[in-house]
Amino acid sequence: MKRLLRFLTLAGALAMPAAQAFDPVTSMIGKGVATALDVRSKAEVTADVEIDAAVTKKLVDRKGDDFKNISLLVFARHGVLVGFARSEEAKRQAEELARGDKRLRSLKNEVIVGTAGGSFGANAVLDKKIDLKLTATKGVSSVNMRWKVYGGDVFLAGVAQNAAEMKLAESAVRGVDGVKALHSSLRIGKK
Repeated sequence: MKRLLRFLTLAGALAMPAAQAFDPVTSMIGKGVATALDVRSKAEVTADVEIDAAVTKKLVDRKGDDFKNISLLVFARHGVLVGFARSEEAKRQAEELARGDKRLRSLKNEVIVGTAGGSFGANAVLDKKIDLKLTATKGVSSVNMRWKVYGGDVFLAGVAQNAAEMKLAESAVRGVDGVKALHSSLRIGKK
């Protein structure tokens, strides 16, 4: 059964981008397969989306460009702030904004002080390459991982079921053409 689900996930990942634009049924099947492999409950998925939206809104609502390259990756209510801030103060303020959401079980601040690279298009292409690589890597359940790309810097978060899966996922990401640095905040565990 696991092999069938993995095959369907891989087949879906390869076929989805083009097919989704034309076929809503294909899109629903892909989401169904991903949901079946997700270790979180529906309530946890909903909470993660709500937390991400609330913190993102807080960051966007702040005046200036200090937070435009900062994102929150959330999985099972564990958050990781990622990206680039223009100053230590902006990094601290972003963390303060995120910590204001009491639904987070934990928060790790992996924001780098400096300038983010890469265009939106280049980041999107690298993001898709990582998605395909992780999906195709035997022994990795990428549905339980989140990542964000900033000009070749990849921030990876989520859950690996064991140390071997974490090592495989990190190695797979490092092997993707265009990845300059991997900042991994993967956790080992069920959630």
